[in-house]
Amino acid sequence: MPQDAVEVPARRVEIPKRSSLSASVRIRRCLRRVRTSILGVNTAEHRTPAELTRSATDVVLLSRFYYVFLAYLVGTAHYPFGDVYSGGPPTAPLWPIKLLQQLIGTGWLTHEIALTAVGLLFALGAAAAPNIFVLRFGAFLHLMAHVAMRNSYGSINHGVHVLLLVGFALLFLPGRRRSRGPERHNVRSCLTALWMAQTVILLAYTLSGIWKVWYGRLELFSSDAMTRILLDRLLAEADDIPPLLPFVAPHEWLAQSMWWLTLYIEIFALLVVFRPHLHRPFGAVLMLFHITSDWLMNISFSLNIVMVGLFLLLSPLAPARFSLSGTVQSLPIVGIPFRALTRRQRSQQPHETSQVWLIYDGECPMCNNYAQYLRLKQSVGEFVLVDARGGGPIVDEVRELPHDLNDGMVVKIGDRHFVGHAALNVLALLSEDRGAFNKFNRLAFSSPLISRVTYPMLKAGRWVLLKSKGVAPIDSDI
Repeated sequence: MPQDAVEVPARRVEIPKRSSLSASVRIRRCLRRVRTSILGVNTAEHRTPAELTRSATDVVLLSRFYYVFLAYLVGTAHYPFGDVYSGGPPTAPLWPIKLLQQLIGTGWLTHEIALTAVGLLFALGAAAAPNIFVLRFGAFLHLMAHVAMRNSYGSINHGVHVLLLVGFALLFLPGRRRSRGPERHNVRSCLTALWMAQTVILLAYTLSGIWKVWYGRLELFSSDAMTRILLDRLLAEADDIPPLLPFVAPHEWLAQSMWWLTLYIEIFALLVVFRPHLHRPFGAVLMLFHITSDWLMNISFSLNIVMVGLFLLLSPLAPARFSLSGTVQSLPIVGIPFRALTRRQRSQQPHETSQVWLIYDGECPMCNNYAQYLRLKQSVGEFVLVDARGGGPIVDEVRELPHDLNDGMVVKIGDRHFVGHAALNVLALLSEDRGAFNKFNRLAFSSPLISRVTYPMLKAGRWVLLKSKGVAPIDSDI
């Protein structure tokens, strides 16, 4: 360094970094947007604590049915260790069987009666007292040992996997309650166990759909892919032809439609967990899917039918009343335009007020019957009917509008006036969802487009009725 140089102490320059808190906030917001746009569709009903407690009680009841069914499998010919082991020692033992062989050898497999008794003890005990973890865990271990033994001969059978996974999910049920009253932790644990059971069931179908797409990607858009599969099945099942196979195989359009419907159901199955409106309809569809597969291709998944029936068709989280609109809006991809239409209708729906005025032609039979049968929601407030031919302050107020009363009815809500097709649409949005007339009114005219298209025909019908009765038009100059 030169002698005249001055040594300047080095400064440590720190580059400001984004805090981990802000990053975590951004991640949570991103996940919330994904959940709202993809998983949640804003059709789930808000539940009170009492309703959640009732749902948790139903989950415990469903677990009892599960363990009763498991005891039935253990005690019948559907579930013996002896039949599995009769073919000789396992040729390709899975890790549970290897572990048991290292710990206690292979002699335990010859005691079929003792194994059956142990399985019945744990299954019936868990059915009687599902809050005892040891009983549930013992039933799960017994089932896992059987599934491992069944698949330790060089091939994998997927027929029992869903039953095993549901048994694992039920391990997360709460234990004994220390207090008499229901605790929040117990309710949350019950609902978590139900959610896990539904997830593992539906995840199996989603993985199956993804496998179908990947395995058949070269023939995914082939028009005769399903037909060729059915014909191959027909040759393979020549001795035992399924009842539906000869009918479906010759119709290429029917076979291909079933193929695409199967892909849709399986690929989007996992999303049903997050959409309670689809629990019961989707459960019924999956049960029908398995029955059709059995009658069409001799592919039977009877255990899956029971699991789907218990945890989807009887789902405690499903709405108490079936809603067609909620079901359609919850459908993946298909429900997107219906959800957009519903949001648009809600944005156009007027705010609730204490009075709603309907100014109509009292001499028109169609208008008069419509006004008399119409029932609005209780939250709307007072519903006032005004005959335009009788005059009055409201009629005088309407005459000041750039609207002829002969061109249609007028609805006044607060300071806003809705005329013609807009009035018909507003009344449909505000009407009750009870009674045949009001249900038809909401279904037919809650769409602004349908109201705009149909209102000229209704106005023409009114003109014909007035002419046939010899009634003069409303005098707008009075």
